[in-house]
Amino acid sequence: MLSLFKFINQNKPKLREFDPTTVQRIKEGAFVVKIISETEVAARKCNFYAGNCTDQEIANYFREEADKLRKAKLFFQEYYEAMTKE
Repeated sequence: MLSLFKFINQNKPKLREFDPTTVQRIKEGAFVVKIISETEVAARKCNFYAGNCTDQEIANYFREEADKLRKAKLFFQEYYEAMTKE
């Protein structure tokens, strides 16, 4: 049976293993993408809560937090773009 599989797989392209650095970069990239999406969600939630607040001080706090999250998202996007250019 093993020889049959060897014969079938003989003409298929072989996958090359990635070196540990490349594997780490792939994992890091996936993690950064997840951080970007979670940051976007958190910023939208802050804006939603700011719109629902009756107290202006709390609404301003949520808007400030949303701005901070958007800036963090831009930073992570730039970092991810720099990672993928290498």
